[in-house]
Amino acid sequence: MAAQNARLPLQAVAAAIEAGLPASAAAMYQGWPAPPPAEALLAALLLDRRADLPGLLAAADAAGMAAALAQLGLARAAGGPDLVAALAAAAAEPAAEGPRVHFASLVLVAGRHRLAEALLRPAWQGAASSALVARALSGTWMLLGREAEALEAARIAAEAAPQQPEPMEHLAGLLLRAGQPGPALLAAGRAIGAAPDSHQGWRLASTGLLDLGQTAEAIAAANRAARLSTLHAPHAEQIRTAHAAEVPAAPGRAAADGVTRLAPRQPAGWAQVPPDLAAPTAAPLGQGLAARARIIDALLLRETRTMFSASRLGYAWALVEPLSHVLLLSAVFFFLGHDSQPPIGDAMLTFYMTGVLSFLFFAHMTERAMDLPAANRALLLVPAVGLFDVLAAKAVLSAVTDLVVAGITFGFLIATGVGRIPEDPAGMVGAYLMLFLFAFGIACVNMVASSYTSAWEKLWPSFLRLQYFTCGVFYHPLDMPEDIRRLILLNPLVHVTEWMRQSYFHGYESPFLDIPYLFQWTIGALLAGTALFAATARQMRRPA
Repeated sequence: MAAQNARLPLQAVAAAIEAGLPASAAAMYQGWPAPPPAEALLAALLLDRRADLPGLLAAADAAGMAAALAQLGLARAAGGPDLVAALAAAAAEPAAEGPRVHFASLVLVAGRHRLAEALLRPAWQGAASSALVARALSGTWMLLGREAEALEAARIAAEAAPQQPEPMEHLAGLLLRAGQPGPALLAAGRAIGAAPDSHQGWRLASTGLLDLGQTAEAIAAANRAARLSTLHAPHAEQIRTAHAAEVPAAPGRAAADGVTRLAPRQPAGWAQVPPDLAAPTAAPLGQGLAARARIIDALLLRETRTMFSASRLGYAWALVEPLSHVLLLSAVFFFLGHDSQPPIGDAMLTFYMTGVLSFLFFAHMTERAMDLPAANRALLLVPAVGLFDVLAAKAVLSAVTDLVVAGITFGFLIATGVGRIPEDPAGMVGAYLMLFLFAFGIACVNMVASSYTSAWEKLWPSFLRLQYFTCGVFYHPLDMPEDIRRLILLNPLVHVTEWMRQSYFHGYESPFLDIPYLFQWTIGALLAGTALFAATARQMRRPA
């Protein structure tokens, strides 16, 4: 009798937790006189009393933990040895997600759903939760009938692990339960994109297509699922049979009473389950890279059609813009009485152009990246398209456009006798390549910043206007006072301008060009941009 009474506190703590009374459960735990170490260990883990766990774990033994689990009906349902080891591991590392989720999963299988939720709750961090915790809690909440919370946790798990098919499959299943076949089909498509041999993904896609009324596509997806796993053969047969029942009988076949009726027709050969049920082999790396290149190429064509669609001048504006800058600068300095003799070269037009073109190259690439997440929400719903693909296509198109404009501009200057063939064309190519990498890193930073605050879309253009007057477009650093020159040379774009002019003008060797300094800025921008992009890609891709 005494032994039976000793077991009551642990059962009472568990009952209070399952009744949604954590304060009562905590009070029972605190008022528990001389508890057996193993029972107190299990109660402390359920209540997340991490400070008590090390001492209790040291005092508990395997037999005591098995007896404590048996009190809650866990050992009989899930097997004593596995649960004892999982309990010990979760208590030994209460901050580690893996052991906690493993133990909670065993408790969930044993049918104690609310106890499993109590074990997982301390690791839940909302949208910042890991895929492991979010997926486990989603399944727990689904079993508890809290479908809205389960669906939200499933979305978080899928976004946290976009390359893993199982969270996507789970999300697709919940969306189908919620009566949302369209989003469910997209989630199933993402699962298939992550793992083409995901038989469950094809099975869910088949159901989504069927709910959307696309019967032929549903049959094809069901056949693919059956080809990957015989578990889905009944589902495929059921869909084919239902489809065949909808097909009218051949004309001229009438019953004895003269009334023509619809009769089932055997499925056609294309709708039969193929005899070969072997899963396809994974695509090699070369094919994956080729597929990525095809996606970026398609995005390039799309961006080419839309980049200047808002302007009546279209692509002509790409030529008009740098010329307008140069003409405006020339007019301003003419009316101010500025000396018409340039610091380098024979014409102010070529001096200005060598600075304007490189500045616009940088400005265009960094500005056009800011609205990419918001402007491509619908496109990002396509499973195969990633945000990096969109950014790469935009950056490449911007760079190619500005390089073509630079080539046409310098060609025009040479043809009219105002300019000359560059002294070091390879040097100009090197300057543009370094500028592209530097601008791409800054573009990544801008994309992340603008997705978190709309104010950045106003701050960055203002910063570019300041850069216009500090990167050496219409002056030479030698013309500035020494104190100001030191500050100006801290700007990496000044070194780009000097590199361009050293490569273009004959006989000019810049005393200020520091290519290693520019390289350091480029590497820093790329590391910062790609790190920010990797850390926030999931949030940027999430619908607003």
